[in-house]
Amino acid sequence: MRRACAMLSRREAGMPRAPFELAAIAVPLALARAFALGLAFGLATGCAEQPAVDAAPPGPTVPIAGGGERRDLRFACGAGTCAGWLFLPAGASAPPVVVMAHGFAGTRDVALPAFAERFAREGVASLVFDYRHFGASSGAPRQLVDPWRQLEDWRGALAFARGLDAVDGARLALFGTSLGAGLALISAAEDGDVRAVVAQVPLVDSSVEGEATFYGVAWAARLLLTGWADLLQQRILGTAIEIPVFAPAGGFGMIVDDAAWTAFAKVVPEGSTHRNAVVAHSAFTFDSWNPAPQAAELRAPVLAVASRSDRFAPFAAVEALARQAPNVEVVEIPGDHFDVYAPPVRDEAAAVEAGFLARHLDPTPPRAP
Repeated sequence: MRRACAMLSRREAGMPRAPFELAAIAVPLALARAFALGLAFGLATGCAEQPAVDAAPPGPTVPIAGGGERRDLRFACGAGTCAGWLFLPAGASAPPVVVMAHGFAGTRDVALPAFAERFAREGVASLVFDYRHFGASSGAPRQLVDPWRQLEDWRGALAFARGLDAVDGARLALFGTSLGAGLALISAAEDGDVRAVVAQVPLVDSSVEGEATFYGVAWAARLLLTGWADLLQQRILGTAIEIPVFAPAGGFGMIVDDAAWTAFAKVVPEGSTHRNAVVAHSAFTFDSWNPAPQAAELRAPVLAVASRSDRFAPFAAVEALARQAPNVEVVEIPGDHFDVYAPPVRDEAAAVEAGFLARHLDPTPPRAP
């Protein structure tokens, strides 16, 4: 059945494909998905990325915790622009740089600044960016998750980081979390010159199903029906239908889980650009998405920070990557998938990651503020 669906995939139809934490719906609703993908193909011309929209202009330079500064900037990605923050260590001259981005529907202002500030204390700069369609980056409709388009954003971010005068682009690493970890692994495998990769709570292999990623046939059917309605509405009216990313038990969203709902809500700062919403047909962009084959070919050092208690990104997939790729170090952390974004797990993970980056990027210790 999977093979039959693959024949109707959106990539063969000239559109993106791949799965996030939705691998579980492939078997029970394979025929429905095939129909959905066919519909997506038929409506493709009405749902392509619309002209770039500058969501916010660059802002001022601001100091960061522990010394150093954060610069607001923008760079070209595909048909639009991505908004980024460049975190620079205090007093460092051309420090190494790590390119960082979030996971599914995440924005740069949710938890990632704490990691970037910790890395700055080791003398490592960070370019933290929003994917197109999210946060302060361009792109319409807003809140569209498309991993293939996000890969373009990673490529644009790497090229931009290497051209910055403020950093040493030859000493460059990648940091991705959750879905972003899979994107970072693929980007590093494609690039070939990345010094190291931090893969945090990584979604490595979408064929390995997490225990908290399927919420019943009624949920899956509603997800697909809403996605079809979104495609039709965008084609006819030019506006998108959104659904929640997180919902508590009994609600409807991409992730229906009390613990995830509570954990992520706690780490979204006041004034954040993050919205608990995605365009409904985002679910269709994940048909056959699987970073595992390319990740296994990666030769750069990889730090996989993962938990055996993760109900969304199975630890078994991380162990498989460590067996297949030649240079993967696995560090176990406590907690579930979203606990890594808040203390104390965040601080534990950030310390290990900072040490890993320092070993592989050889930074100069920053000057005391």
